[in-house]
Amino acid sequence: MGFGTSRIGDWTDAAACSGMDVEAFYVQGTARSALALTTCRGCPVRDACREYAESNKEAFGIWGGLTARQRGWP
Repeated sequence: MGFGTSRIGDWTDAAACSGMDVEAFYVQGTARSALALTTCRGCPVRDACREYAESNKEAFGIWGGLTARQRGWP
């Protein structure tokens, strides 16, 4: 898939973060990102989330348990 062609699908309903404030996933610093990373750790759709972020070139935030830097962004 090319840039921006993937859509968030029904998998988001099963995400551990469903209903959480998205701001928790767009913080900088290890201590501040701990809640998001802990939430992702046990998420049943973690792989789908990470794949979505990678296929859509999400340059910010925590997706699928990985920070933007871990996904290859500076």
